[in-house]
Order: sequence, then structure tokens, then C-alpha cells
Amino acid sequence: MIGRVVANGVSTLPEVQVSIDIDALESSCIHSNREHLVRRAIETGKTHLMFLDDDMSFDSGVLDTMLGRQRPVVVTNYLIKNDKMEFVSVGTDGKRVATTDESPPLESIAYSGFGVSLFDLKVFKSIPQPWFLPVWLPEEKIYTTEDNPFFMKVRKAGYKVYLDHDASKLISHLGVKTWNYQDNKIQCP
Repeated sequence: MIGRVVANGVSTLPEVQVSIDIDALESSCIHSNREHLVRRAIETGKTHLMFLDDDMSFDSGVLDTMLGRQRPVVVTNYLIKNDKMEFVSVGTDGKRVATTDESPPLESIAYSGFGVSLFDLKVFKSIPQPWFLPVWLPEEKIYTTEDNPFFMKVRKAGYKVYLDHDASKLISHLGVKTWNYQDNKIQCP
């Protein structure tokens, strides 16, 4: 991705200069890691932040595609690491959203995972910390992940969450096997 941007710039936004810094944290406390990464991006004067989780693979054009949307919050969709063939993104109706060959380029949703996601840092500046605090679900006796509570705050602050189906087709979720949007074709209506 870095080589592509250095060689070509961002083709969807040729008038924009892009510089890329890689910042990584390694620990088992992912919500704390995300807090630190966002704070460091803000403190160093960055305008955007892209999460690329270490269990995601991606085509080098994914950044170009997502930046070209020119939206404050752009996320991707990928299969959850299980055999149910469920996608991580959830629509405003509370139902899982599938990415298919027929999906529109961009769709407004309630939330998704952070696996490959892009944010204008003004979003974080308008929402008080903690940004990524999981919530306890007493009826299920489990914690949520850090994504749904964060995206609830984003929507409450007046931002839409956009799912980029085109970018979603450029990524895969890695685990004991590799999950890709095409794996779900048989399951999709």
C-alpha cells in the first residue's frame, strides 16, 4: 500500500498530497491500543487514521478506494471468523449486511468491525474519551467488542457510518482459514 501511494499518489484524489506513517501497538488489550493510536495520531497533527488489524489482508488499492469516498467514517465488511458465514457489518435495521457482487459501492450502516477502517480525526475530536469502551451485557453475561459502542457514539455525534462494499471486496479476514466476501455467495439470498 505504501509503495503504491508513493509511486502513484491517490488516484481518486489527485489534488491531495498523502503522507503515510505506520504506528503499531502490540498488546492483548485492543481497546486500549486503539485509544493510544488515535491519541498519537491527533497529537502528531494527522488528519486521518486507518486501522489495519493484523488479522486482515488487503489489496494495495484499498486506501485509494476508501479515501476517494470523502466521508468522515468509511468501514469495510468481512466475514466473522466462524462457520456461520456472517458478515461483521450491521445495518440500521439491526440485521447483518452482506457484501455481494451486486452490493452498491457505498451504504449507510449502524456499525462494523475496525479490521480495515478509515476515519477523519475530526470524528474523534468531537467525541469524548473513552472511545472504545466495551459494554457489559448482563443478559448474555459477556462484554461487547469495542466497535458497536464506538459507532453508537459516532452516530450520536451526527456522523454517518459508511460501508464501502468496493473496498470490502479487496480484503480478507485471516484465521485458521482465510475468510473472503466470496465465501458467502452460496449463503446470500
